[in-house]
Amino acid sequence: MLYTGNVNRLIFWILIPVLIFAYVSFRIIEWQYFDDGGRNIIAKYHSVNLSNLNDINCLILGGSNASFGLSAEQMSKDDKLNCYNLSLLNEGYSDESYFAFVKSMPINRKKIDYVFYSTAYTLADDKVLSERLKNNNENIGIEGDSRFQLFGVSLASRLSNLLEGKPFSAAHHQYPNPKERGDFNFELYENCDAESIKSNWTSATKQDELKDWIKANILFIKNLFRNADVYLVLPSMLAKNFDLAEFADQSNNLEAEANSLSYIYIEQSMFSNIAFLCDGPLHANAIGRKLRTSELLELFHKE
Repeated sequence: MLYTGNVNRLIFWILIPVLIFAYVSFRIIEWQYFDDGGRNIIAKYHSVNLSNLNDINCLILGGSNASFGLSAEQMSKDDKLNCYNLSLLNEGYSDESYFAFVKSMPINRKKIDYVFYSTAYTLADDKVLSERLKNNNENIGIEGDSRFQLFGVSLASRLSNLLEGKPFSAAHHQYPNPKERGDFNFELYENCDAESIKSNWTSATKQDELKDWIKANILFIKNLFRNADVYLVLPSMLAKNFDLAEFADQSNNLEAEANSLSYIYIEQSMFSNIAFLCDGPLHANAIGRKLRTSELLELFHKE
């Protein structure tokens, strides 16, 4: 019995504290190795680019769909437009962080005549929309959730990464810095893999929450750029496993909201196949970007 008691004390007072200390230490090390995929550097490049551009009268806002799929350089060839693509991957993770980033840019906001807001959340399902609203509540920054977390990916998984020659910490893809007008630089991106794309679209059932979210963002944009015509752009997506009736209802709802909030609604065509895509159902490749931008210009001139 004495031996059993000594073993129990050894486990309780030495072994368990050592394991807890080791686990917390591992989480701290993991936290220090957080990798944002270059997001903060990209944001800084946008600021530098805009400091060197004059007479911008047009902005592209939104998330990765706009970053991959729209070209400010191509749009600026239009006589009316002198554009910059100020979209951010993951749309800055939260609205407050994204719009604080937009507001901080060296732009003469009074001279902005056109804002094209292309957001994937108009096509979000309940899970994606809920995650966005949660990020808003927690004010996640543009680099993603970099907070210390007691629970996360297992130590075994991290050690497996090291044995396979991968980074210790789970990393985002490393994204290239934007081009002169903020466009995504496909020449420096090697992770396009259209064959791996999966698409199974369903619309959000929480339409009231989606409407409130859109209204808040549109009003913020209109307040920030008081002289601008604001265009809400329904982005192109891989037209696979689509319920066309459900999609039509979603688009009609967005158009109805446009009338009440005084913005202009543009619905872009869906991508017919993966030949125009990079690494996701909303991420165009260089060819898809050219097609999508050309169509947006045509629709813009029809308004």
